[in-house]
Amino acid sequence: MRAALISPTEFLDDVQPFSNYHLALTHRIIFDSRYRDFYAKRSKAGDFIILDNSAAEKKGRSVPLKDVVLAAVLIKPTVVVLPDYLFDSDRTLDELENALRSPQLRFLLRVLPDVKLCAVVQGVDQADWLECASILNDSRNGIGVLGIPMLTTQLFGSRSEALKKIGKGIKKPCHLFGFWKGTPLSEIEKEREFEFVMGVDTSKPVRLAVQGRGLDQWTSLEKDRGFMERRHSSVDLNLLRQNCQDFVDLCGGGKHEPNMPALW
Repeated sequence: MRAALISPTEFLDDVQPFSNYHLALTHRIIFDSRYRDFYAKRSKAGDFIILDNSAAEKKGRSVPLKDVVLAAVLIKPTVVVLPDYLFDSDRTLDELENALRSPQLRFLLRVLPDVKLCAVVQGVDQADWLECASILNDSRNGIGVLGIPMLTTQLFGSRSEALKKIGKGIKKPCHLFGFWKGTPLSEIEKEREFEFVMGVDTSKPVRLAVQGRGLDQWTSLEKDRGFMERRHSSVDLNLLRQNCQDFVDLCGGGKHEPNMPALW
């Protein structure tokens, strides 16, 4: 399982050496030229980049599809995350169907014919979530990657339990969105055992370093909803690098390898 280390613009160059597997936020690509230039450069270098729809950062509502398409054209990612709505499978599936038929997406696939599309599994309870997963897992729907949010924990008790439920029939690689501070790091050790899980993303190692804390203080991380939007003047770079290295090691690696299955 690969680790995508989410970071404010100021620390991207410091974080980059630890992983060539990334998750980039659409709204930051559009409004922050330094952030955009960094990921465009990493794309040219051959890094694996997932372009997120910024739903988690925008209070559960994805940015408009036209913005996702614009950001994709600007940085040329490997994977584009289509619209989703937290805990709402019906709306997620409806918006996904609309997106797949839209002129914006047809334009994207003409400009970037090799890009893979990611759909995020949502649901209000276990049965609803598993039904949504089954629909998205269909090999005929044009979706290449499934996204499994950390919020799945509220339905199954842990995200690894959800992965167990879908494990036998899964046909597509999965990316795990986010990792809560209250979730023990030992959960990573369970999640990385599933071969269909290609990676997980989090800003927590960077946030801890900005707060002067190491990975061993994971659950003491202070809430900071505006972390990605603010400028940060300084950080202990040794602590930042150690946090990144420790998290990458825990996941099993940060580097995308050419022989990884299914998607590449």
